[in-house]
Amino acid sequence: MLRTILVLLILVPGIIRALWDRYTALLLYLWFAFFRPQDWMWIDVTGLRLSLFLGLLLLLPSLLTGILPNLSHPLSLGALLFLFTTLLAQTGALDPSVGWQWIDFLTRLIVVCLLTVSLANTPRRVIGVVAVVACSLGFYAAKAGLASLIAGGVQFGDGLAGAFIDSNGYALAVVMSMPLLFTAGENVDLLLGNQFQPWIGKLFRLGCFAAMPLCAFCVVSTFSRGGFLGLMAALLTYIALHRYRIPMLLVLAALAVGAYFFVPLPKGYAERLSTIQNYDEINEESAIARLHFWRVAVRMAEAQPLGVGLKNYDAAFDKYDFLQGRYGRARSVHSSHFEVLAELGYFGAAVWAGLFVYAFAAAFRIRRISRLPGLPADSSHFLLTTSTALLASMVGFLVGGSFIALMLNDLTWLTFSLVAALDRIARQMAAEANERAKQTRPAITPRPFQGFRPAVAAR
Repeated sequence: MLRTILVLLILVPGIIRALWDRYTALLLYLWFAFFRPQDWMWIDVTGLRLSLFLGLLLLLPSLLTGILPNLSHPLSLGALLFLFTTLLAQTGALDPSVGWQWIDFLTRLIVVCLLTVSLANTPRRVIGVVAVVACSLGFYAAKAGLASLIAGGVQFGDGLAGAFIDSNGYALAVVMSMPLLFTAGENVDLLLGNQFQPWIGKLFRLGCFAAMPLCAFCVVSTFSRGGFLGLMAALLTYIALHRYRIPMLLVLAALAVGAYFFVPLPKGYAERLSTIQNYDEINEESAIARLHFWRVAVRMAEAQPLGVGLKNYDAAFDKYDFLQGRYGRARSVHSSHFEVLAELGYFGAAVWAGLFVYAFAAAFRIRRISRLPGLPADSSHFLLTTSTALLASMVGFLVGGSFIALMLNDLTWLTFSLVAALDRIARQMAAEANERAKQTRPAITPRPFQGFRPAVAAR
């Protein structure tokens, strides 16, 4: 009953405010999508179709009030181009009904992401989106990590509902959300402003920072090798790009040493990680099978350059499986990147790679803008920390997503939209900083002409 009351305390006032505030409607929709309160409550509310209702509450009033999905940023155009590649692949889909079902899902996802670019148009709004998404996922991850820690280390066989339904997807979601959770804590003053007592901001920051090791232990408890590699990649990227990298590295080393002596690892976890390097020597079946699934993906792309159709890899697997079912029938590709190659062909893979290349380039450009001399300190801090978090999150997905087919997960596409929104804000801040620099630059007054002076004769 208490859970239901807590959800209603968020949902009911949120819906009322969302009737006239489009940004609130966006936050409410994202909270519902990532926190998934219908799976947390004890009563069944799935029949109410609240997700559809909140989506319409966001989309229809936005269109009626002139707030349109962003179509000007290169990442927005890249997302639309990616959607176009799914339509091309549909012409050769083995199971068109599955393709159309997921094209409908991707269309709705991209529309929400493009609206995010339009609505997250201030630093506080960007941090608001980051905080809602990161805290929604971080709540479950920190709770699971704490439960595993108290139990002496356990293995989670299941994940969250939605895109991250199994343990590998669960680990990937936690890895991608951890940098966002940390930067939400770093920008709590920007997020809360002067509307709350200072102790609330301090408590929120402490909660974000304290949740980090618990989230990491949650990733360990999933026994996901891809999740572990993604976690290491995301953490090292965040520390390497952070302004206080040396202190953060020392803190991480201290936590690692303390965890080694005092935190019990789940039984069999060390042996599980050892198979990353020597899977071929011990004939680790799942790792060897993945290599085969990736070769099948390449074969599909060679046979159908436009792809076998969105989410049609499983249906097409038996047709292109050159080992004739040695590793089973209708298997998954177990890689987001090979999933794109097989299902959307070379064109789709090129657009997919282009999205990440441009997102990385934009994030590094934002970091350069954060160092402009005319930029206020709080603006510089916001741009630097947020771009660093988005870079680390994308690195975590690129590494961890190499071992699970999750190209259509909500968080990756929302990351693209956050990079686009941050890029637009950074460009505006750079223009304002340059204008201020021009206005404060001292004017050079030319000296009046006083005629030619006679040359001094050499002695």
